[in-house]
Amino acid sequence: MKSPFGRLLVLLVVFVTVFLGVTALRTWYSGGDLWSLVPGKGTRVGFQPQPHNPAANPPINPDEVQLLTRLNDEYAKLTEAVVPSVVSIDTAGVRSEQLFDLWGNRGIRNYPTRGQGSGVIVTYDGHVVTNHHVITGQQKIQVTLHNGKSYPATLIGEDALLDIAVLKIEADEKFIPLKIGDSSQVRVGQIVMAIGNPFGLGETVTQRIISAKNRSLSDTQRDLFQTDAAINPGNSGGPLVNVRGEIIGINVAIFSPDKENPGFQGVGFSIPSNDVNDALVQILQRGRPIRGFLGVEMRDMDRTVRSALGYQLQEGAAVVRVAPGSPAEAAGLQPWDVVRQVDGQKIYDFTKLFS
Repeated sequence: MKSPFGRLLVLLVVFVTVFLGVTALRTWYSGGDLWSLVPGKGTRVGFQPQPHNPAANPPINPDEVQLLTRLNDEYAKLTEAVVPSVVSIDTAGVRSEQLFDLWGNRGIRNYPTRGQGSGVIVTYDGHVVTNHHVITGQQKIQVTLHNGKSYPATLIGEDALLDIAVLKIEADEKFIPLKIGDSSQVRVGQIVMAIGNPFGLGETVTQRIISAKNRSLSDTQRDLFQTDAAINPGNSGGPLVNVRGEIIGINVAIFSPDKENPGFQGVGFSIPSNDVNDALVQILQRGRPIRGFLGVEMRDMDRTVRSALGYQLQEGAAVVRVAPGSPAEAAGLQPWDVVRQVDGQKIYDFTKLFS
């Protein structure tokens, strides 16, 4: 009787023979070359080199579209000038959640949290402006520059109402800042670029126009710019720049019907640069924003107020209540006074008064 090893060897030889035979038959039926089974051997049977004559010239001569060619070059030049000042922001923290077991005993469970956003360098020393909601509640902040270098950053101060935060890059080097422009000169229809870190992809540039001004998202977020430049999650805190490369806004929000999965709908909002600059200066000088206090409660001149006061004009803001000891009381304001002008500027509603 043959040994078990001998029987195993015979089975192995039979298996290899059958495998090679089947492979050879399949190759022959498909029109292939048996030498093609050997690496580096054989050619494709029936293949003939194909003649090819690619286009040698573009369909349009650049001299025929000089304006577009120049515009194209200037867009690229603007992008190259502003992108080095834009940073990607990664944050990490811990969120605590209170839990109860079946017997009512309370416990605390900690969950790690991570976030992403954008920012823009505004001083040679490495101060970065971003949104408050990008960094709030996070213990670790890291910024990544245009050249790929990453540094930790420290929170200098924040303005939660305006949704602005100021960071300081922890590195002993000079950075490339962007100039903060004058947002009062912004016009509807002017060209703008939005730069940021959407979905964590890194530096991304989109270009469109200012669609509208003086948009309001809440009582605290007023007089925002509306733009159709593509803004997505991760763009928050990035700059909106004009054709001179000046910051005219900080991107803060988008309009999206799907709150669970927000995405670009052609309606984005930016905080005007003058408001940003005011907050920046106050934070750098005092560590926090300083706001004025009037001590009044006001409302628009709606039909009810006009009827109660016998007032026909719709413009203005009505004083409803004056706080005792407030600057408004010291100035002589009384309930149901109507404010129509401040420093020569007409007041159409109370939102305009406080802005």
